[in-house]
Amino acid sequence: MKVMIPLLSKKENDLEFIEQALKGAKEVVLLVVVDNSIAESDFGFALKQMAQANALLAEVKGIVGAKRKKATDILEWGNTAGKIANISKLREIDKVVLQMQKGKKFDELLAALKKEKIKYEVI
Repeated sequence: MKVMIPLLSKKENDLEFIEQALKGAKEVVLLVVVDNSIAESDFGFALKQMAQANALLAEVKGIVGAKRKKATDILEWGNTAGKIANISKLREIDKVVLQMQKGKKFDELLAALKKEKIKYEVI
């Protein structure tokens, strides 16, 4: 199974989350979307937060690698929901795994994924 983990909550380096996200996964795609429409918030990354995004990406990739899973990292610019949906389709992702968050942006993301018929799991 191919799993995508978008780095949105800035807490995807949580070992419990990664353990659950990797269940049944053979390959993992780690996605960072730089979305300037979100400004600086607890949801996703804005341009000013690139260093933080790269550090989190490196940490999560290291943890995934230690679990002996093949990991690919992608950095994209644009609309978060759109990028997750498009890359899921292009890379034939079986499931998008998201760290649970509260807020309007997260609810909008889930609605957009559902509309695009992207299979996802919130942990």
